[in-house]
Amino acid sequence: MNIEKILSDNEKLISKSRKHMEEINDFEHDYNHIKDVVKNVIEIMNNIDEIFDSEVCIIAAYWHDVGRTVQNENHENISGDMLKLEMEKLEYDKDFIQKCYDAILFHKWNMTPKTIEGKIVRDADKLAYLGIGRWHSCIENNQRLDDIIELLPNLKNEILFFDYSKKLYDKEIIKVLKLIYQKLYKI
Repeated sequence: MNIEKILSDNEKLISKSRKHMEEINDFEHDYNHIKDVVKNVIEIMNNIDEIFDSEVCIIAAYWHDVGRTVQNENHENISGDMLKLEMEKLEYDKDFIQKCYDAILFHKWNMTPKTIEGKIVRDADKLAYLGIGRWHSCIENNQRLDDIIELLPNLKNEILFFDYSKKLYDKEIIKVLKLIYQKLYKI
């Protein structure tokens, strides 16, 4: 798995995603969130013993929330449709486009992905609930995290698919607590 090659080969597609996400006015789902999801996808891919398409996972990670720039409800379908359109413009293979679409389609916490790539992206996205970029942006911009806080007790044992994702949860929750402590005591 050569991440640098995947990023290079898909530079136009990733750049388009970034442009969309930098315009969003939602600090829970801004470009910091996307960076956290991509980081988590790479971490999960490097530590699970499954057969998957890493290129699909990376592209889906960058595009999974782009539909939120249009509307929050049903954003996963909108994200998938926007990605399909962009990939068709760039003349990607139809089967590959469908795999990327499928990896995005069921990434919400209450959905079950149909593909291994979708499970990787969903775990990475849910772990990003703990992403320092997201928490920092929300705290700095006074955006509440009530929905996330409500899901945290169930995240590790009921929502995440992979054992490695659960280990990542344990590492990331400590970082969030440290950030909150620092902000609370202005350290």
